[in-house]
Amino acid sequence: MTGVKSIFVGVPFDDGTTFRTGPRFGPRAVREASRMLRPYNPVVEVKPFEKLGMIDYGDVDTVPGYIEDTNRKIEETLTPIFSAGIIPAVCGGDHSITLPVLRAAAKKYGALSLIHFDAHSDCWDDYFGKKYNHGTTFKRALEEKLIDPTRSIHVGLRGPLYDSTDLSGLSKMGFSVITMKKFTELGVTGTLRQILEVAKGTSYVSLDIDGIDPAFAPATGTPEVGGFTSREIQDLVRGLDGKNLIGFDVVEVSPPYDVAEVTALLASNLTYELCSVIAKHKQP
Repeated sequence: MTGVKSIFVGVPFDDGTTFRTGPRFGPRAVREASRMLRPYNPVVEVKPFEKLGMIDYGDVDTVPGYIEDTNRKIEETLTPIFSAGIIPAVCGGDHSITLPVLRAAAKKYGALSLIHFDAHSDCWDDYFGKKYNHGTTFKRALEEKLIDPTRSIHVGLRGPLYDSTDLSGLSKMGFSVITMKKFTELGVTGTLRQILEVAKGTSYVSLDIDGIDPAFAPATGTPEVGGFTSREIQDLVRGLDGKNLIGFDVVEVSPPYDVAEVTALLASNLTYELCSVIAKHKQP
């Protein structure tokens, strides 16, 4: 892959979901919606795909019904990509797919700074009595020392919980948190200031589409009202300009619940924006 600095890779797997299925069709829908993307990003002032020599790597060969087997497949696929210094733009799939991506990344970069946009922390110790699903991803990543909690932040958390400890426990783990209530107080500028203060060094971005309000992104498995608008999440992503991002994912797009492709279109554009901020500072 001479000249390739970044790749798009799909992970069509949703057996880690706990409510509405469908994210296995996410990569296909995001690719379809990408037809509206044009080469030049006038806000970031870069041609991301040209600058990154970006290609579509295809999909990981997942194993429907078997999360541990699929995790191994994902890790095996992503390990040589990270090893070569190539930046993957990963499209899920449900949020369980992030764990093996982080396993592959940590082999090269060590414990990462995590910037996590989501309605949910995905830090439960278990969910429905199981250790591996889309609600336990970052608790496992923390245990496996794939992420450094002191340099990691969850942004956009909201919605009803099982107990107050679901939120207070994050601070005890060492994470920083910006809930949607706090975001309303801080605004985009204040939120970005906190993200950039926390997320030092080599960073990975994980963006769950349910972080956005279902009015703007209805096609997701666990929707929560009161989230980001499309413009707010665009501004937050663009504000990561200059961060040392070694990879990212956009997950939980569930096309069966979409309306006029609005969720797939947003996911496609957020992928484009993340590629743009990476490309702007990538050496030619």
